[in-house]
Amino acid sequence: QQEGASLYMALLTGWQLLMARYSGQEDVTVGSPMAGRTRGEVEGLIGLFVNAQVLRTRVTGRDSFRTLLRQVRETVLGAQEHQELPIERLVEELKPERIPGRTPFFQVMLTYQASFRGAASVEGVKLEAMELDTFSAKFDLTLQVLESDAGLKGYLEYTTDLFTPATAARMAEHLRVLLQEAVAQPNESVARLPLLTTAERHEILVAWNATRAP
Repeated sequence: QQEGASLYMALLTGWQLLMARYSGQEDVTVGSPMAGRTRGEVEGLIGLFVNAQVLRTRVTGRDSFRTLLRQVRETVLGAQEHQELPIERLVEELKPERIPGRTPFFQVMLTYQASFRGAASVEGVKLEAMELDTFSAKFDLTLQVLESDAGLKGYLEYTTDLFTPATAARMAEHLRVLLQEAVAQPNESVARLPLLTTAERHEILVAWNATRAP
């Protein structure tokens, strides 16, 4: 709140930071859908107007989480101003290298669904949100975050050719720890923010270093 950032921006910052820490790369690009309802004539219409935006962030270990959040905030605000620009148009203009089975510009996604409280009705038709299984991953890795009155609920959707359930579960825990530490130490350099859980630190410091005398 001190930085004028939304919860979505903070989650995106943590997600991109986690991707940077995992990959060792400073240039991190994540896709994220935006509503695409900026024009008054479509605001009240039923239908899918969502357009994926390409959000690129440079993550350096010298930056604090607060500094990184400011950068992400500016990126998101800029993307929102151009959210009606189809990603297909970017492909036509920039002509990125095309690899079969892979999406241009990004392989990692973040989706954020704001709270949908109960049911709604439109001219006598009752609408209610339902959670559906997708059965197949559209990208290498997708973090889905749903907001509700009870808090936030997150899901990881991943390609099983690249990740195992154990890896995905560990990644989710690392994200939780990273965000928790970032809130507690927003001015700490992002390279120094912990990822490991208490159990993992104990395993590394104690179990792996245990020696037995002959």
